Amino acid sequence: SIRGTIFLALDAALTPGVEEYERMPAGDPAKFPARHLHDSGQSPTEREAQHSRYDMEITVECFVQGNGGAAAHDQLNDLYADTVTRVMALIARDDIETIEEGALRPAIAPLSSTRRMGFGLDFAITFATRRGDPTQN
Repeated sequence: SIRGTIFLALDAALTPGVEEYERMPAGDPAKFPARHLHDSGQSPTEREAQHSRYDMEITVECFVQGNGGAAAHDQLNDLYADTVTRVMALIARDDIETIEEGALRPAIAPLSSTRRMGFGLDFAITFATRRGDPTQN
């Protein structure tokens, strides 16, 4: 499906630059820095005679290890910038019409016995498929 190929492109874009990457993780990260991709669903935005257009919502969660403070926050900001650059570069693909960056939610993330900082970052990706056939655009 078009949707599936977009997720494969996201996997390829988001894997480099971190020690752990996982799509739809079942638990907390084990290696740091980490980047996780969550499928937040999609909604139709426009229906034409031949095509349907969708806004697919994704959330990228990123984590760094540290006790907080400026050094960990700087690492988190670098990971944010890297993530945005990687996702926005996918706009060059033929199957993606637009990518919009959404809300950024930084947080202290006490995972296990070590403190980590993390953030959730939303994106909306607009794509079209042939009406009734999500494998064709």
